Amino acid sequence: MSGASDARHSWWRAAFRRDQGVRMRSTVVGTCLVAIALIIGAVVMLFMLHRADSRTMYDATSYRAYELADLIHDGGVTAILPEDLLVGSGVSVIQVIDAQGNVVAASPGAPTTPLTDLRPLPWDTERIEGTLIPGSHDEYCGMIVGAAYQADHYTIFSAVSSNPYRQSLLNTGLVLAVELPILVIFSAVAIYYFAGRAMRPVARITEEVNAITSSDLSRRVPVPSTDDEVTRLAGTMNAMLSRLDHSHEAQLRFVGNASHEMRSPLTTIVGILDLADDTDSEVDLPTVRTILLPEAQRMQDMVDDLLLLARADEHGVPLRITDVDLDDLVAAEAHRLRSLGLARVETTIRPIRISGDREKLARVLRNLTENAARHTTTQIVLDMSTDGEIATMAVTDDGPGIPADQRAQVFERFTRLDVDRRNRGGSGLGLSIVHEIVRAHGGSVRIDDPPAGFPHGTTFVVTLPVTARPTARAAEGAGDRLVHPIR
Repeated sequence: MSGASDARHSWWRAAFRRDQGVRMRSTVVGTCLVAIALIIGAVVMLFMLHRADSRTMYDATSYRAYELADLIHDGGVTAILPEDLLVGSGVSVIQVIDAQGNVVAASPGAPTTPLTDLRPLPWDTERIEGTLIPGSHDEYCGMIVGAAYQADHYTIFSAVSSNPYRQSLLNTGLVLAVELPILVIFSAVAIYYFAGRAMRPVARITEEVNAITSSDLSRRVPVPSTDDEVTRLAGTMNAMLSRLDHSHEAQLRFVGNASHEMRSPLTTIVGILDLADDTDSEVDLPTVRTILLPEAQRMQDMVDDLLLLARADEHGVPLRITDVDLDDLVAAEAHRLRSLGLARVETTIRPIRISGDREKLARVLRNLTENAARHTTTQIVLDMSTDGEIATMAVTDDGPGIPADQRAQVFERFTRLDVDRRNRGGSGLGLSIVHEIVRAHGGSVRIDDPPAGFPHGTTFVVTLPVTARPTARAAEGAGDRLVHPIR
């Protein structure tokens, strides 16, 4: 039990250390934002309370001062009755001061000496605030209003003690000072908890990714049910793992196929050399010319093809872009095929000039015609056409043809269909090289049914832009690109 408990505690400690970076940073940032928001809110609230209290005090005192000013205006000081000078919750001190500075009327308990020397004109007002009563430390807020009756001028002073209002504001500030740290701590705990819950799927994804090895790429990370960034992250990682799994399988298949293809010429060469060594006899010249040299050449071509495809995978096919006359390439290839006498060759040649790599485009045409020569029965047709922006080359043979559901596979490396099994002359890389070179030129290659008049067969169609648009990867190492119109 102790071991299991220690293991659980170790797991929790490891999980805490693993996610405390983002979790703690989220908690600190969130807590700081909450604290700043609360402090700003508290300051704004205290400021608004202070303004509200001041407005309440000034409104109450100005109301009483204007009441007394109305009475004086109507009947002089004698119109002010004793009950008019009574104070309440809104007013603490009232004084009516004549022009000579004498207090002619005052609220009960008010000082008999004037509390202000301000003398505003009738109906003018002045605000006053501070320690107004001698011998008292209380703060007051008040209004001073000028009044007149006939030729006599009076000053009405009305004030209220601001201590209860300020004390209430101070008490509110103290309550906020106690509550704000509690709210900040509670917010920090809540943010830490919910950040941990939000990071839990990420922790599970991390654990699953750490458990995935290069020998087993079939595993996938768990996808949360919530439709959020973590869900999209998990989906993206699963898509990446699927691509890595597919790439890994393709790499293993590629290595296996390459080893298998190279074994045949190596077996022939090593077998002949072993026989010569065992019998202590020399290898005759016809054997070298008919067996050893062709097999060595075949293996060298295969290595060159593999290097070209490896460079294409890593950096793209390097191109040297110049003017290329496709009609010259097609005419030269047709002449070569006729000289071999493998099949009847028919051509439809049109003068087309494009921008591209002459050597690599010649290799595209050579690979397609050699593939056609291996499978044709009686004839090979080379056709050219253009629509102004796109140049098209088509190579047709009357061989057994390729089923429609298998046409996309022939451009994969070392692919051999059932119709190819009887013919082992190729390496299985020629059409893959065609695909890479054409794609580097911004074009495409596809397989179509043969034209009318062919009972069976295959047509490889290559389309190229008249002005080459090499891909970003393929453009590395490119030379000058010269663009010319179709001749």
